[in-house]
Amino acid sequence: MSSSDALSDARKLRCCDHTGTLDDVERRTRILNAASSMLTTYGYHAASMDSIAACSGMSKKTLYQFFESKKSLFETLIIERLFAPIPYAPVETDPLSTQLQGMMLLIAEQLLDEERLSLLKSLVTETTRNPAIRQIVADLFHLSGRALPVQDWLTKQVTTGTLDIDDVEEAADLLFSMTLGGPLLAHLTHCKPPKEGENLTHFIEYGVQTFLKAHTVK
Repeated sequence: MSSSDALSDARKLRCCDHTGTLDDVERRTRILNAASSMLTTYGYHAASMDSIAACSGMSKKTLYQFFESKKSLFETLIIERLFAPIPYAPVETDPLSTQLQGMMLLIAEQLLDEERLSLLKSLVTETTRNPAIRQIVADLFHLSGRALPVQDWLTKQVTTGTLDIDDVEEAADLLFSMTLGGPLLAHLTHCKPPKEGENLTHFIEYGVQTFLKAHTVK
């Protein structure tokens, strides 16, 4: 779809309810909402600043008051909506399995959120055909590790001597693959029915038990 077509549709859609007076926080949120909607619906190229302004019900001048460029806007969108930190504060007296299961279930809840999944699907598509968005994702990808609490938790367990892990970063990737990699892929590609509810919980518990069995200090 062309940028002009997306702009026309955006003017019809008006992604948000634009009644009343907005403060800066609300304006910024609505701009990001519109950018997310335009990216997931039309792709990066068609999601012009004009179409985002129309979708958010604001002037393009207002957009540039918050974001200096389209690139800056989409970098912010990816950081805040896709790579947003996921805080986790385990009860340290709980068994390791309880702590780790709680953390992975929290990550699953956040990662399998509808907007995050839509953004992931869009980025997977865009990175294969659009050098601009591919570079944005490449520049920001290192933030994803910082957003998840897995490495910090594993590092603490290694430091206290409860887990035996040579490479924490590699172990974190392995843990993610064992617990959330398959469910995430199913949601993104529909290659198999996605795991949800109790099925997802049991799958994560099994992955956590297998991981801890391999790494718990005997």
